[in-house]
Amino acid sequence: MPRLRRREALLLVLMCSTQFLNVANISSVNIALPDIAADLGFSAATLPWVVSAYLLTFAGFLLVSGRIADLIGRRKVLIIGFAIFAVCTLVDAVAVDPQMLVVARAVQGIGAAATIPAALGILTSTFTEASARSRAVAAFGAAGAVGFASGLILGGVVTGPLGWRWVFGITVVPAVLLLALTFRFVPRDDASDLAKGRVDVIGALTATAGLLGLVFALTNASRSGWASLGTLTALIGGIMLLGAFLWVQARVREPLMPPRLWRRPNLAAVMVIGLCLFAAWVGANFFLVLTLQRALGYSAGEAAMALLPLAIGGLVFATLTGRLLPRSGPKPLLVAGLSVYVSGLGMMAVIDTGTGYWPHVLIAILLAVAGNSITFVAANVVAMARARPDEQSLVGGLFNTGMQVGGGLGLAIMSAVAAGRIDAGSSTEALLSGYQAAFWTAAGIAALGLLVTAVFLRTAGPKPSSLDSGPTPKVGPA
Repeated sequence: MPRLRRREALLLVLMCSTQFLNVANISSVNIALPDIAADLGFSAATLPWVVSAYLLTFAGFLLVSGRIADLIGRRKVLIIGFAIFAVCTLVDAVAVDPQMLVVARAVQGIGAAATIPAALGILTSTFTEASARSRAVAAFGAAGAVGFASGLILGGVVTGPLGWRWVFGITVVPAVLLLALTFRFVPRDDASDLAKGRVDVIGALTATAGLLGLVFALTNASRSGWASLGTLTALIGGIMLLGAFLWVQARVREPLMPPRLWRRPNLAAVMVIGLCLFAAWVGANFFLVLTLQRALGYSAGEAAMALLPLAIGGLVFATLTGRLLPRSGPKPLLVAGLSVYVSGLGMMAVIDTGTGYWPHVLIAILLAVAGNSITFVAANVVAMARARPDEQSLVGGLFNTGMQVGGGLGLAIMSAVAAGRIDAGSSTEALLSGYQAAFWTAAGIAALGLLVTAVFLRTAGPKPSSLDSGPTPKVGPA
């Protein structure tokens, strides 16, 4: 990237830090889960809700948050998001029972959902030149890849000597700091970059409720089964509400998600790729932590050290991807990244009690983080490449919604697959059998993403101006 002015460099650091904090918050909790379960009394079936509650609301509110940010200003939405996030993180740290922690995590997810699309919108409106924007979005994606790995390590390092509550307590500090820095340094939005009109209230309600219902069904399935009344009710209700949302979007004057978005080259394909990527990543990391601690006998601190290559590898491969993108384009990197990703997940699926950290576990981790980092950065660039100035936060919210729904879907499917094996017995062998089945499932999901990339992702497409013609009303100025 050409040398940045001070303001651009500061905004890039702040927005990437926003992404880093939110993603690290997801993963840092994973490694503390055994301690949380023991302290607050979670059962094996309810424990995934510590993660799923956050993903549920995060996914449910991303789309509407992105649209609101495009309408009223990204800075305002970012500030509101940080305030909610910081307060709820503090409540997480002092939770006294499972219900209090799960509710606080759910509200915390709403705050996080406000920050991500707003940060992406600020980033893409700051870097308007194509090459600079591509590199900035790549850096944003890299921050997410590194944040997820760093969160796992932070969780292990903190949980051992200080206890799981400090995993949340420490997170309050950067959240408050980012809130203060946003007040001080992020400029008010340029009116020309904002959409004109008002929030599509009916669309917002049906989209949010539908996504909440869908993700709830996916997460509840791992606890109560797919045939339970709660799962079926939420699943059917979510699908019906999302259908109503699409019907409304085709008929209202100022839709929350303009139908023309789907005429953007590669948007539908990269949405599926992002969903598969995050589905495999969230589930695999959840079961990797359990494999290390419950099956191989690692302490929280030992597991954190074992996962250190995730952070280092994430930084290296994400940075390398950002440099290669302008030369190779995204599709070759997506194919390569997903291929490596499937290989790493396959190696995790054959870990047993006799498997040593060197070389098997280490190589599996390195392959998985390399594949995830390459794919994550390249997919972010593809998703944001042709977004108009007045829909940047919306497109960012839409893409991240797909990933978060994928995370809930992956965790639900893998939890159900693992439970079917683990219920057969309580021995270490039974646990490993369940975890191995979960890893094979993750590999299959990643392979689906690879197939979509190879078959449906186009290397180039028409210019955005050619896609905005037609009878669909515009949200704002082109």
